[in-house]
Amino acid sequence: MVKISCLAGIGRVLIVVINIIFLILGLVFLALGMILILGESLLKPYYSGVLSLLKSQLESSNFGTVDFSSFNLSDLIGGLAYFFVGLGLFLLIITILGCCGACCKVKFMLVTYAIIVIVILVGELIFVGILYGSPNTIKNEIKNPLKTSIQSDYIGFNGTNLVSLGWNLAHREFKCCGVDSYNDFTGGAKWNTNYGSGLKAPITCCITIPDSSSPTCATTPTDIYTKGCFDEVYNRLLGDVALVAGSLAGCGAFQLVLIIFALVIFCDGRQSSKVDPTG
Repeated sequence: MVKISCLAGIGRVLIVVINIIFLILGLVFLALGMILILGESLLKPYYSGVLSLLKSQLESSNFGTVDFSSFNLSDLIGGLAYFFVGLGLFLLIITILGCCGACCKVKFMLVTYAIIVIVILVGELIFVGILYGSPNTIKNEIKNPLKTSIQSDYIGFNGTNLVSLGWNLAHREFKCCGVDSYNDFTGGAKWNTNYGSGLKAPITCCITIPDSSSPTCATTPTDIYTKGCFDEVYNRLLGDVALVAGSLAGCGAFQLVLIIFALVIFCDGRQSSKVDPTG
């Protein structure tokens, strides 16, 4: 009884401390999501330089006036913004359940908290297994919609819609081309290929933006970025297996400790409720 009570006390402190960290993360994600949704004026200074460079490169190469004034990063990454908001709210809910359940010994909160953390842990294990055991399963689920959007909505280097601007910016910023390669653009319904002898690759995939009179790099194509943008971004985010696996393993260990202590606190509360108050 004494040992369980001691462990429960340690567990309450640990759960509160860790959930304060989750509270901070939740607020950060929530704020980031709201900024992405509503704070276009705050985001613009971070990408306006790339837009200006792309505009000057195209106009200096005699491709005419390019108008990027309608570009809105919040619209382009709106789905990611709402994901951050949802993640932030989810972390806040977890924090409330964990702290209130641990400090006040509210049984249903402790049980709910433990179940949620168990589900998250199992989900992480499944995700890691797929991510490194069968990575193409995840990659294809993301790549296919991206390729479909290219085929249906990509206009070209002077397109002002979100798909065109997004890919043109990605090509110049990450020095890549398409999802897998320039072939992803072949047969695009809206892609304007009427330059030189006919474009085979987007102009923005050229390592150096060519002159409009001889866009050889995009019509042959030669001297273009050969890396796919998906793999470039994927490798930057998840390519370091040791780092990602280590981070996830550390998170998993913390979650396992949280689950154990939540159950210890729950058991301690049940034992305490069975003690005869009259002695």
